[in-house]
Amino acid sequence: MIGFIKGILKEKDFNNITVDCNGVGFQIFVTNSCMANLPDIDNEVQIYTYLHVREDEMSLYGFVSPEEKRLFLQLITVSGVGSKTAIQILSAERMSAIINSIINEDSTVIASCKGIGKKVAEKIIVELKDKIRPLDYILPNESIFAQNNENIEEAVIVLTSLGMSKTQASKLAREVASENDTAEQIVAKALHNMGE
Repeated sequence: MIGFIKGILKEKDFNNITVDCNGVGFQIFVTNSCMANLPDIDNEVQIYTYLHVREDEMSLYGFVSPEEKRLFLQLITVSGVGSKTAIQILSAERMSAIINSIINEDSTVIASCKGIGKKVAEKIIVELKDKIRPLDYILPNESIFAQNNENIEEAVIVLTSLGMSKTQASKLAREVASENDTAEQIVAKALHNMGE
């Protein structure tokens, strides 16, 4: 497995790049978000990668962050969703929109991606809704809660022990949490919101 590649960016194409790593040019298929975050040609770059191997093909797929790669790896566990389909989904929508779609069991966002029908979108949701932990996909620059993950996770555990589904607990805890809240404060806010 090739976990990441660090080298000099030599080419950018429509959906792939070439990175020179010690004289070897790696062609990597990338998401739109990865492409948007690349430096100019001839600058150093680090891309998180997944090596897809089949009898007749070896392809590298690249991601802007470990979180984006993690979501890709979850998507390809769904039967009928291959690497190219997963890259299409990640390129069509923001990672947070995909996660919210799965958690809220709303297939419209994923189904709107090019080449992804309602049936495939619903299958993704059914197979991943209990596997996705939203806190695993928070990027440091995306959320003020990045440093408060432990308290949110603890609050989710408490809420699920009170009979709430994990999906509902995760969604509610993130909605009500403030940056410096303790787990107890998050639970109290969540229960208060439910009572309204």
